[in-house]
Amino acid sequence: MEHALELTAVVDGLENATLNSGAKASARSRFESTKQRFFGQLLLSMKLPTVIAAAKAHLAAGQSVVLQLVTTAESILDRRLGDLSPDERANLEIDLSPREYVLS
Repeated sequence: MEHALELTAVVDGLENATLNSGAKASARSRFESTKQRFFGQLLLSMKLPTVIAAAKAHLAAGQSVVLQLVTTAESILDRRLGDLSPDERANLEIDLSPREYVLS
């Protein structure tokens, strides 16, 4: 992170001085936010197979299942839909995985 800030002239590596405090704070904030979203999605994806299996078992036993959604990934979906042409929207195949956070 520090090297990236030096390369983008947000900090001066020689004098260890911040050249643009607003940009530095923004970059660190975005990095931490993205990191939290990535690991949140990673943990969710690891839990999902167990949750689905448990829900199916309870339903097969005639029991009710209640799930709480913490996130719907709506912002990711909106960005993905905005990038699609009308033809692509007709045959939707959208990836809502944490890949976006890893790549950015």
